[in-house]
Amino acid sequence: MQIAIAPASTKTGAAVIRSLLSLDSRSIDVKGLYRDVQKVPDEFKIHNNFTAIQADVSDGSSLDFSAFDAILAITPPVYDGRDIVAHSKLVSKNVRDAVERSGSVKRLVLLSSMGAEFAEGVGEIKTNHIAEQVFKSTNVPEIVFVRCAYFMENWTMSLDTLKGTTPFFYSTITPLDYKVHMVAIKDIGLILATELTKKTAPTSKPFILELHEPQAYTPMDVQKAFSRALSKEVAVKAIENQDLPAFYGQVFPPEIVGDWVEMTMSFLPGGVAAKDTTVEGDAEVVYGKTALAEAIEAAVTG
Repeated sequence: MQIAIAPASTKTGAAVIRSLLSLDSRSIDVKGLYRDVQKVPDEFKIHNNFTAIQADVSDGSSLDFSAFDAILAITPPVYDGRDIVAHSKLVSKNVRDAVERSGSVKRLVLLSSMGAEFAEGVGEIKTNHIAEQVFKSTNVPEIVFVRCAYFMENWTMSLDTLKGTTPFFYSTITPLDYKVHMVAIKDIGLILATELTKKTAPTSKPFILELHEPQAYTPMDVQKAFSRALSKEVAVKAIENQDLPAFYGQVFPPEIVGDWVEMTMSFLPGGVAAKDTTVEGDAEVVYGKTALAEAIEAAVTG
């Protein structure tokens, strides 16, 4: 079985490859697409079942999926101020067209996000909505969308504030006792690998899964996890809604600050994508197994 990860350079792409290679199956060959093959992790290079391919999802002419059985499509995020919708359309269409040209691909799996069902009001998440719209009619037998919850590792993107004498972290999720679904990247890798290698056909096309942990968490739970991992008290500083533009303005170009503000607010109380975590939804749900404390400790000590 030939599987391509397009692209493979993201943390989730690496997690999927790691899960596929852990199957230790000689019948599964994994191909990772990289713009720069010099950045392929050493841990993958030692596997006979892994091959790095130089290709760029932004350049359709570089994509050749001939003889592949399954493709994982990932919409790589961009932070340089370019039009994120146009970028999502471009890379999604390039991958879709390459899949259809191949004549061999039987299953297309898309890494998506909870909230991707909404066309408006979800900010940066609309890139996943665009991707789903492009891929849903792909001429391929099986299509699976895996909509993931908030990544646990998002809390560890900036660890500098944890290194001082009075360690703290910022929370854009407010109020601090507000529960949201989360998922660890390790579990995303495992579930996507499972979907790529399944022998049974999904019951619909596209087939949509939501992925998160059984338990919803609050920023206060994150605070406890950091405190436990560091063996000292860690504070949490809430970024209130009115302060989100200034907060994200320190990180992103002005062209995309609004998208990040809108995305954040869409999942907060009253937002278009806000979910009651105590109520079962209509979508089929797959549960990860990694607890928040485990993910935080791995990130802090790793």
